[in-house]
Amino acid sequence: GFGGTADGLKAIQDGTLAATVAQQPDQMGQIAVETAIKIAKGEKVDNKIAVPLKLMTKD
Repeated sequence: GFGGTADGLKAIQDGTLAATVAQQPDQMGQIAVETAIKIAKGEKVDNKIAVPLKLMTKD
């Protein structure tokens, strides 16, 4: 699964899905603002910036 949706989390608890990953919008926003500040200062930034996903399992 992807997105950490309620349906995905229920499927994990029911045992029909082993895991799902959830995006972390708070980190995405923080990194976006930090990157925008760097750009405004004329600093170079990477073309792609990875934001860690959160693995969600029954454990």
